[in-house]
Amino acid sequence: MALLSTKGKAPGVYIQEITIPGPLSPASTSNLAIVGPAKSGPLNRPTLLTNVDQFWKIFADYIEDPYRVYAAHAVNGFFAEGGTECYFVRIGNGAAAGLNLADRAGTPQTTLVVTALQEGNPATATTVQVSDASLATTTVQKAEATMAAVSATVSTTDPGKKSITVTVAADLANFSPGDTVHIDDGAHHDDPVIASINGATVNFVAAMTNTYTSGTMAYSDPSKKSVNVTAAAALANFAPGDSVHLDDGTHTDDTVIASIKGVRVYFQSAISFPYISGTVRIADLAAGATQLRVASAAKLEPGSVVSLSVSGVVKEWAVIRLVNPVSKVIGLTNPLTFAYNMATAAPAVTVTSAEFTLQIISPNAGTETFTALSMDSRHSHYFDTVVKSKAVTVTLPDPPSTTPAPKNIPKVIGPAPLAGGASDDLNTLGTNFYHAGIDTLKKISDVNLLCVPDAVGSHFTAADTQDVQAYMIQHCQRMQDRFAILDSREMLPTETTFDTVTNQRASLNSDGGFAGLYFPWIGISNPLGSGKIFVPPSGHTAGVFANTDNTIGVYKAPANEAITSALAVEVPVTDDEQGPLNELGINVIRSFKNEGIKIWGARTIAPQDVTAWRFVNVRRLLLFIEKTIQQGTRFAVFEPNNLTLWQQIKRMVNDFLTDQWRGGALFGDTPDRAFRVRVDEILNPPDVRALGILVVEVTVVPTTPAEFIIFQVVQDITGSTLQEKSA
Repeated sequence: MALLSTKGKAPGVYIQEITIPGPLSPASTSNLAIVGPAKSGPLNRPTLLTNVDQFWKIFADYIEDPYRVYAAHAVNGFFAEGGTECYFVRIGNGAAAGLNLADRAGTPQTTLVVTALQEGNPATATTVQVSDASLATTTVQKAEATMAAVSATVSTTDPGKKSITVTVAADLANFSPGDTVHIDDGAHHDDPVIASINGATVNFVAAMTNTYTSGTMAYSDPSKKSVNVTAAAALANFAPGDSVHLDDGTHTDDTVIASIKGVRVYFQSAISFPYISGTVRIADLAAGATQLRVASAAKLEPGSVVSLSVSGVVKEWAVIRLVNPVSKVIGLTNPLTFAYNMATAAPAVTVTSAEFTLQIISPNAGTETFTALSMDSRHSHYFDTVVKSKAVTVTLPDPPSTTPAPKNIPKVIGPAPLAGGASDDLNTLGTNFYHAGIDTLKKISDVNLLCVPDAVGSHFTAADTQDVQAYMIQHCQRMQDRFAILDSREMLPTETTFDTVTNQRASLNSDGGFAGLYFPWIGISNPLGSGKIFVPPSGHTAGVFANTDNTIGVYKAPANEAITSALAVEVPVTDDEQGPLNELGINVIRSFKNEGIKIWGARTIAPQDVTAWRFVNVRRLLLFIEKTIQQGTRFAVFEPNNLTLWQQIKRMVNDFLTDQWRGGALFGDTPDRAFRVRVDEILNPPDVRALGILVVEVTVVPTTPAEFIIFQVVQDITGSTLQEKSA
């Protein structure tokens, strides 16, 4: 805690608020990502779904031709089994037609990318047109008024010399109590202060030296901080804060208006000369100025790009940083390059905003016009928030253009067609497209589970399956926060052994247990006809994972849990047959009489001798703990690396792990037997701290599943171990 600085403060009591980080917020564990083909929808862009209806709306229907695609079945199965959030990545070798819009730089860069929502050649019938637009045109405010002394004709002085009477009471309208006045009859003068005004009588604070029967009383400002003008109406276009220029032909001053009252203008600081004639006008805009006042601020806003022009010639461009709609003052991001003459006779300085209009004409959506768009994200007409086309997407290129405003606005073009469209051909969809789809998930931080059901489709060889599933495992190991659910290849009706799945397992490995393999396929109701079809089980299995996580916890092995929407298993497996498969780390899905279809295995594909990562729930529990700690302690980055921070982190992690222990995730009859959090001088010696590193060691004892329940039944013919007693 830093002490409150007392510099410049009076002795007293001050409140200093200290924010203490709260408990660690548990990370997600059951957000699924599914990668595969679909009928429509964006390509290679993770799309978050929270129900299966969203999938049908975006990605359309099931695919049966040229082969059955299983991705849609996996999405449906995930939500049917209790899943709540799923990212779907559609892959394909089709291409959506597009058009790169160039900016206005001397060496143009792409500033916007227009892409058809649907891939294929028909999209080339879509055209895009860019035209200039402007939301606002105004001028820099100009104003000028004639300065004059406010005066009245004196007629008499009272005997006590503390008041005078003027000939015309109306001449006192612009005088006020507190004013210093100058009274002069040609032979004498006085400079009293007005105490009050009553009709034609002016009362002073103190008695004058002389008696007057004629002469004038004029306003006099000894502080030189105000002037008078001929009429209050002349000040209508002046405002407090304006920089003004005073000139009587002999003297000049530049100052800033503090306030305006009637015909009197008060300044923030004293001027060098007491003006009683000449003009006061808005001062010239100097080079380097960062704000200006305009005649109208309507439709100008932060992010507006504006040109400053004189007599139709653009002098320079500016970007608005802020707008005060009351004072009509706009602040600029960068100082002005040029100076501008604000004399009334000088040409006006016109301020014009620069926007653009995008018109999209497509066969399906007709003509869509998006007017007065901006390239600045602060602007209310920022293109990304306004353009909601039914035919195309409009995005920034990756990486975005580096051209500064105003040349980052798209260049004007007539109707230009989208180009480069190609239809999707599932027959030529190779493993590299699955790699690309998986790679898009690198930027999605809240993915916990990964499924690629079509990696085992009929269009892929065993080598293709190994290629895609190995890539899934590598992705999960690299990201260190997600788990791959692998499908077994389909067994042919002629097969009598389990060689297909055992050979598949032999080609897969994850030393850290970042994946699990599930066998066999499951039968579900045919959504396109009668009877049932068999599909890879990964999507349904992920739904069981999610449901178990949400109802019990990630520490519970997702096994001995029913797949409620499964009607059958493609290959029945007996206890004797499952034994060897289980040892290999193949999780069998089995059908039990009167119990339905259940997942009957909870092992990863870690090597048999790597017992630490043998079980699915242990691997996923550690991912959950690691990610929660990582996210919850991010506040500590750049904090002072001292004992206070160490103890704060230790307390937060201890509290979190204690909650996990109480819930049954960690093994031990007391918390200290279930986990340990260590952060000390040994882990963090001076040379480590000097590198900006803080090391916290967390040791946990996860609860492992009871795969084998063994009851020992002892036969004792002596009866000594089992006795009946009566009361």
